[in-house]
Amino acid sequence: MTSAPLTLAQLRYLTQYLVGDPQQSTYSATMYLDAINYAIKDYAKKTGATYAESTATPDANGFAVIPTSYLRLLRVLYAGSQLTESTFSFESMKDPAWQVTAGTPKRWVLWSGAKVKLTPIAAVPTAATIGYVEDPTDLTTDAETVDTRIPWAHHEYLKYAAGSWLLHLDGDGKDDQLASSYMEKFNAMIGYSDQVLEGKIHTSRNQGSREV
Repeated sequence: MTSAPLTLAQLRYLTQYLVGDPQQSTYSATMYLDAINYAIKDYAKKTGATYAESTATPDANGFAVIPTSYLRLLRVLYAGSQLTESTFSFESMKDPAWQVTAGTPKRWVLWSGAKVKLTPIAAVPTAATIGYVEDPTDLTTDAETVDTRIPWAHHEYLKYAAGSWLLHLDGDGKDDQLASSYMEKFNAMIGYSDQVLEGKIHTSRNQGSREV
């Protein structure tokens, strides 16, 4: 069990031995760097370890800007109440005029990955609180350590997500079966098993919506 935060160099060493590349002959230093940063982000997305909140006041059309550093949104609160997450297609099916309907906000829709639309639109808007998983800062140098919001005891688990990422790459070391096995082990170690959330993680920044 890790008793201190791991550095990039330490995680790279652990990952190299996990994927059978102790001499770094199969994967480059850049590949290891990308894999480890991927693993840290994946941990944050799946556990919410880097949860943060920001405030934003909706404009006249109900749009509130969300932080650019988010990995996924978790909740939106307005006037002391937590709003229900919705989608463009659901709102359009329910009420074709929903984009201009006024009232007390009850729901929120992710809008092109850069803002949320609160609906109905408040006549006199006040600040909304946006809860989100913050994107951890990428590691760049060997001495830098994993984000301190990730428990030290879990730092070594990151090698499995990093190893999975590497083993999915095209090349001599490609092994999709082992890659999947490592990711399953990683998920089990961090207590993650939400397949519905897995889908949302991969679409949270890519939800297509059109503004009219």
